[in-house]
Amino acid sequence: MTTIPVNPINQATNEYYLTRQNEMESNVRSYPRKLPLAIAKAQGCWVTDVEGNEYLDCLAGAGTLALGHNHPAVIQAIQDVLASGLPLHTLDLTTPLKDAFTEELLSFFPKGEYRLQFCGPSGADGTEAAIKLAKTYTGRGNVIAFSGGYHGMTHGSLSMTGNLNAKNAVQNLMAGVQFMPYPHEYRCPLGIGGEEGVDALTYYFENFIEDVESGVVKPAAVILEAIQGEGGVVTAPVKWLQKIREVTKKHGIVLILDEVQAGFCRSGKMFAFEHAGIEPDVVVMSKAVGGSLPLAVLAIKKEFDAWQPAGHTGTFRGNQLAMATGSKINGNCRTSGE
Repeated sequence: MTTIPVNPINQATNEYYLTRQNEMESNVRSYPRKLPLAIAKAQGCWVTDVEGNEYLDCLAGAGTLALGHNHPAVIQAIQDVLASGLPLHTLDLTTPLKDAFTEELLSFFPKGEYRLQFCGPSGADGTEAAIKLAKTYTGRGNVIAFSGGYHGMTHGSLSMTGNLNAKNAVQNLMAGVQFMPYPHEYRCPLGIGGEEGVDALTYYFENFIEDVESGVVKPAAVILEAIQGEGGVVTAPVKWLQKIREVTKKHGIVLILDEVQAGFCRSGKMFAFEHAGIEPDVVVMSKAVGGSLPLAVLAIKKEFDAWQPAGHTGTFRGNQLAMATGSKINGNCRTSGE
């Protein structure tokens, strides 16, 4: 086996590592094009490159690092697991650590009403699983998504994402996705704006679902973010969210809230949808749920848990380290909210 020598950090430059990255990695790279640096270490909200320059990190791992880089509690949780002899990989077999994490995460939902599903380790797999479950439960195939929404970059999740930059390059994405306008009080898609624009879009959604002349077959699911992240940090109006919950419940449509970016106290509550006082049928969680390590989880209302055994699997759905570090995030969210 050929090994590639790596120069000591103190003898290398950002340019050195970026040049090597350009030679060895795919053209699909994104962040290094905007942030041309090689990271040597990080702590809290600060990142240091190989040349010793320090940067204030406002990205936080695209929302993954809820407690910042290398928080002492997170590092200690990792060290404790590594020293315990606990297996790092268990598929979906349970462990005392997983049992405790599951109980803790469920405690943020109405008692006894939800179950957890551990998915593959990305938010995109979480949204894929949620849509697949909705189709299984309802026996229907269509999905309603919203302009400005972001749900991932896999084939199915990309089809439900609003931004066209990545979609234009891929043909024949998942069929049956109908987009509707997302409220924006400043850049209203109807050109109205303010409360009048919100009222119009609220009426439009209800009429769209209930009008037999709308041309839209009843969907299996409605998927949305209570606060759009990639769409520009746009907050859904409370009455609009409440109307969507009312209409979807009335017509037996599975309501999926994607909390991958906005969840875990970023909005002041554990989940952004809580500001509207609604209960989704399925909640998608990733990023911060794993405490900086890969993990994706669905919270499913029990009556919607229509899976057959092994109906949706994934090799890396039992990340024990992520459950240990995720517990630290859960604990921080609980104490911060008290």
